[in-house]
Amino acid sequence: MKRPDLVDLVSVTCSRSKEQHPSSLFQKDTGDWIKLEPELNTTDVDEDPVYSLQSEAGNFECSVSGLRWSCKEKISFKYQFCSWEGHKEWMENIGYMPAGPLIDITGIVGKFDEVYLPHWICIEDNPKILDTFAVLHIRDCGDAVEKVSEVTSSHVKLSEAVFSPKAAMMKVGFRVKINCNVLIYKTNTAFLTLHIYLIPRDPALQQIMKRRESSYEYKVIRKPHPEKSLKMRDRFILTTDLDDAEICPENLKLRYESTDPNFFEIFIKNPDSDFKLRLKEKNEHQPAWSCVIRKDEYQSSGQTQGNQFVDKHRRELINRVSNIGPVMDDLLSEGVMQQEDYDQIQVIPTTQDKMRRLFCGPLKAGGPKVKDIFYMILEEKEPNLIADLKREE
Repeated sequence: MKRPDLVDLVSVTCSRSKEQHPSSLFQKDTGDWIKLEPELNTTDVDEDPVYSLQSEAGNFECSVSGLRWSCKEKISFKYQFCSWEGHKEWMENIGYMPAGPLIDITGIVGKFDEVYLPHWICIEDNPKILDTFAVLHIRDCGDAVEKVSEVTSSHVKLSEAVFSPKAAMMKVGFRVKINCNVLIYKTNTAFLTLHIYLIPRDPALQQIMKRRESSYEYKVIRKPHPEKSLKMRDRFILTTDLDDAEICPENLKLRYESTDPNFFEIFIKNPDSDFKLRLKEKNEHQPAWSCVIRKDEYQSSGQTQGNQFVDKHRRELINRVSNIGPVMDDLLSEGVMQQEDYDQIQVIPTTQDKMRRLFCGPLKAGGPKVKDIFYMILEEKEPNLIADLKREE
């Protein structure tokens, strides 16, 4: 669709951006952002989750989306992630590409004074790309480009803090490095199959992958993400130290696919030990990322042990679980907790009492199967606690 008014807006925005010297755009991350856990409003696993947040005056960051905001008064808003698919052709036509998740923000009470959108571009060794950043603004009258007033190592600051679908993007034509995540999913069958994704650090895309893999009853194996940034459009090779492992395809190109990214599939017929995975750039010798997949992380018997672990460490879990909000969100989305139980537990003031109610209610009623699911959620949300309790056994 040709929109002369939007083309004019793009031209003006780009010309203004060029008036600024790149170094004047860059600002260091100050690190004084208070992280807040959003409340999950949507319970239907087939619908895109809707998150809500509220805060008093101050500087805050959402722990799920990475969205940052400053406000001088109480504020309340909700958001959900959107797909880039309906906007990619328009962006490509004007010479831009996605640089962060597309977030639809709706105000409820109050207003933002400043808003910072997350991006996954590495800018540390390439200051020339600072003035190529912009913001996609989706409006009722059509998509438009907004300039940014600041760029940090992880965010872009909006010049106008208004509610609407927005995302960081940048001009094409630069070989950039991006911050990445490695997602690992496994089957619960006698033969081990792993799906391994290399994607930009995009919480929206991770959400899509979790929903898709869960629909095929694949379970996540949580591992640290790569510490070094990786070059977009480079090809990467995945290897393992197991001789009988089959890996397909031979290599993958790192690129942003907003709905259907490709992945490595690893098939191992009779695994019976820990093994290491290594990811390296094609024609490079040193790995860009590696991890160890432990035997108890992929064996189906680990689920039976989960029930026993939860019963054995009931007292320690009640006293030491701190990330109770996301744990309850996952229990609800997995269908092992009813909305009524969720609402009743949410209003209990202390984490310890919430955990006691969880044990006496949904976990007791659901039996071993529900405790197995609870254990797997704890492995993802409280990995350090679970590892510490295992060492004490």
